[in-house]
Amino acid sequence: MAIRVVSEYIRKDTVRVIVYIYDDDEALVDATSVDISIVDPDGDIAVNASAVSVDEVAMTWTATGNYEYYYTTLTSILEGDYQIECDITDGSYHTYVHGHFSVSAGVNE
Repeated sequence: MAIRVVSEYIRKDTVRVIVYIYDDDEALVDATSVDISIVDPDGDIAVNASAVSVDEVAMTWTATGNYEYYYTTLTSILEGDYQIECDITDGSYHTYVHGHFSVSAGVNE
């Protein structure tokens, strides 16, 4: 399993988080559920452009073993490192995967 993200974004960007889920034979497989949480630099749950907290939100299935989530940032978003936490469930088995991205002010702000 892996979280692949571009490492730095500016305010008003959309962060696309993609999770690939593999079995022990490295074949892509579906999970029972894949949920994402995003934590801001202050340690609080991040809020997206729709004013919704990104806390254990279901990721969208796109193909076997592929899940994605689009996080659209606000113009008032905090600068700094954001942590991504994915909770992957397959039956009663849980796996937690972590990643991060950074946000900085845009050139024209």
